[in-house]
Amino acid sequence: MRLPLPRSLRSQITASVALLVVLVVGVAGLVIVDRIDHRDRTDVDRQLTARADKVQGDADKLLSQGNGADSPGSDDYGGLLVGSQSLVRLVSGNEIITQRGDQPTADIPVPTSDGLSTVRVGGQSWRSFVQPLKDDSDERLQVLQDLGPIEQRLADNTRIVAGVAALSMFIAAGGVWLITRMILQPLQRLRTGAHRIRAADTHQQLPTVTRPQEVADLSASLNRMLAQLQTSMHATRRFTADAGHELRTPLTTIGMNLETLQRNPHLPAAHRQEALDAMVMEHRRITVLLEGLQILARGDAGALPPRATVDLPALLDEVVRHAQHRHPLTTYSTSIATGGVPRVQGWPAGLRMAVDNLLNNAALHGRQPQGQVHVSLTWDSSQAFISVIDDGPGIPSDEREAVKERFARGRRPRSHGSGLGLALVQQQAELHGGALTLGDADGGGLRATLTIPLHRTAGSSAHNTPPAHSRRR
Repeated sequence: MRLPLPRSLRSQITASVALLVVLVVGVAGLVIVDRIDHRDRTDVDRQLTARADKVQGDADKLLSQGNGADSPGSDDYGGLLVGSQSLVRLVSGNEIITQRGDQPTADIPVPTSDGLSTVRVGGQSWRSFVQPLKDDSDERLQVLQDLGPIEQRLADNTRIVAGVAALSMFIAAGGVWLITRMILQPLQRLRTGAHRIRAADTHQQLPTVTRPQEVADLSASLNRMLAQLQTSMHATRRFTADAGHELRTPLTTIGMNLETLQRNPHLPAAHRQEALDAMVMEHRRITVLLEGLQILARGDAGALPPRATVDLPALLDEVVRHAQHRHPLTTYSTSIATGGVPRVQGWPAGLRMAVDNLLNNAALHGRQPQGQVHVSLTWDSSQAFISVIDDGPGIPSDEREAVKERFARGRRPRSHGSGLGLALVQQQAELHGGALTLGDADGGGLRATLTIPLHRTAGSSAHNTPPAHSRRR
């Protein structure tokens, strides 16, 4: 039958320490008791051999005293042995010639072999030593010692060890029970704090613990994990709310057009094509909107790939080339400073998307048609600056911060966008430790500047606004 284990950590520690104390004290005590018993028995053997040597030298005197202990007085052996719980016997063959000392309650059998041995008689243990009396005789001398006192001492010592082990167990259990209460108090605080956390509370944190170090590390790790979960939950809720809010209108439009086509199978071809074009446009709008929301949600949740070193001139050249294909009526020109290659630590896809959105925004909100967009890359000792300048009407200063928010499109939008372009750029800027700044261009229009901290490498040099070379597409 298996005993049930304690459920609480405090009980398990207490039980484990108490068991360990019992084992250590018990084993140590038994080893000591065994050594004491071994020493006592060795002393008995030594005394028996010494007594045998003494009697061996004067065996005639022992024979002259006869058998028994009736004449103590002048009986040196009798006076020595009576009351000493020892016995001396002379044995010839299977016959006892004489014996002196304390008689056992039962007859001790005649020894059959020489040397040391233990004899059990009438519930008593005797230690026996037998040796020949003379070389040319069959007589033998047997010296015996009662082992009762030694066995009693062994039993007493064993009981003392058991008592000490039991007492040590209770003392250790009580001490550990009190100490673990103090040691486990930080864990108890964490458990209490965890019970108070609710899914609706997105700012709840576990109590901060400073010691012991292991619990402090656990507290910090759990709080980081909780913050990540809360961030992910917030991103999911925001994605759901934004998607539900922004998808309602295009889905309603698509549904109305489908219903119109269904109810009017003979609708003129021009009207039918108009409805199909409207649905295609709304479908594209939904696709762009969902892609933007997904990117924002991943950024909000911190679901980002590992950082990599990004070559900004190469990235800028690639992005401008693709933008020219998307907006063939817009002319793009670039200027990249010389004197070293600026590199940043970041997410290439995120930076590419941020610059893409700035270029798209400049093409859509610049002069129509045949607008001019200029892209420049400069840097100083710590930061790189990517500026996109268009020739449109710009954004009023009181609206520049607002248009960085999601679904914000200004008071007089000039294109049908999702309202997520600058919000995506702003998010990437923050994720890379930089910023997005909106201002006026020198010749009119909007200047959007993406600032990103530089990643310094060995042997690289930094220049304050280095000279630039220009390219036009």
